[in-house]
Amino acid sequence: MTVKKPLSLLLTLLPPLLILLLRPFGMDWLQGGILAALILTIFWWVSGVVERTLASSFLLLVFLLFSGAPVRSIFTFPLSENFLMIVFSFLFSQGISNSGLTGKLLQPLLGRFARTPLRLLLSMVLSAFVMIFIIPQPFSRIIILSSIYASYFDTLECVQREKALKPILMAALFILSVLTNMLLLRGDIILNNALLTMGGISMSEGAWMRYMTVPTAAFLSLATALFYLLFRKELTQYSGGVAGQQETLSLTSWEKKYLILILAVVVFWAVEDLHGVSGTVTVAVGTALMFAVGLLRLPDCKSVNVKLLVFLTAAFAIGGVLKACGVADILFSRFMVLFPSSFSWRYAVVVLLTAMLLHMVLGSNVTTMSVVVPGLMTIGAGVAPPVPLLLLIYIAVCGHFLLPFHHVVLLLGEGKGYYGSKHLARFGIPLTALMFLSALLLYMGWWSALSLL
Repeated sequence: MTVKKPLSLLLTLLPPLLILLLRPFGMDWLQGGILAALILTIFWWVSGVVERTLASSFLLLVFLLFSGAPVRSIFTFPLSENFLMIVFSFLFSQGISNSGLTGKLLQPLLGRFARTPLRLLLSMVLSAFVMIFIIPQPFSRIIILSSIYASYFDTLECVQREKALKPILMAALFILSVLTNMLLLRGDIILNNALLTMGGISMSEGAWMRYMTVPTAAFLSLATALFYLLFRKELTQYSGGVAGQQETLSLTSWEKKYLILILAVVVFWAVEDLHGVSGTVTVAVGTALMFAVGLLRLPDCKSVNVKLLVFLTAAFAIGGVLKACGVADILFSRFMVLFPSSFSWRYAVVVLLTAMLLHMVLGSNVTTMSVVVPGLMTIGAGVAPPVPLLLLIYIAVCGHFLLPFHHVVLLLGEGKGYYGSKHLARFGIPLTALMFLSALLLYMGWWSALSLL
């Protein structure tokens, strides 16, 4: 290992050095240096040759010193409400775990229903869908859901016997949650609304359901079947059901108080549109009350994954920095000559490929859309119908991923140590092909039936 590590480090330096020396597409030294630093960091993230937090800190330092981007653009994530929401959600979910209520209330339910691999995958989709209406914030939702399922899996003999099984099951939960969020506009209130804002299009929940719900349900079904087939060997080791589970539920007086507190926070969260109080304020107050009643203590603060927050900060900074220093415009301009003069299936293919390729480089969904949406909507003005064009970009950015940094929700699970990059890559490659075919056949076929094309 002492020989392999330095050698691997040297190998990761070669492509960035070539970019810096050659400065492709007419980039100046500054732009070439920023792109080289980004490529180097991505290699470090993927290979693990350099510890992820150190690699992320290196990228942020390069951005600060050389990119010329505003500091606020670089630190857009820690300065956002999402940062506080994630921090408090870590603590709130830890409080739920400390209460022990997940085992008493939800493990028996999962034990009765999710007894086979296919029924387990179905339970994940149903749970993710129902929780959309309970927890509006997608990050908080998956953190709580993952806590529930992780606790359930820890009770199963098959998981204790087959150590490689739990990471696959947890990867399935996060992947299916990401795809389920595409069903509804409120599925991801951050990403979906950012898409519409960037595209300059106003759309109601009903309109989103008309355009997206049916084809996404078909895509989700195919993706679920694909996951089962790819991991069938491991999934056959799964056997659900909690040994010795009680038919009669009995809660102590303190557990009843904990349940009332948790339900009150969840319900208040669910009706955010009625009272107008931010979900961040709700979860912050709920977390404070958990400390007050003893559900949380100071040692529980370690449940906040600081390393993940640093990683997210670097990932969110990429798009804004590349735009600020002109690298994004240079990269995007390479694709302009490829677009046909009229909208067709060929035009849709170019849109999908462009969005996917830039997503591979930029990583974060929001930062990718911040670069791709304005450019493709401008190029497509008067040529492509705006709503299908915008939704094609959305499908390409959200419906495929190869590594954790390609979706924030997947980053949360990988950062928690539930699964690794290899699990996502194993599924992400065939999923990309499925997404591409689904966009052309399922989605565009449905939009044609609706006379949108």
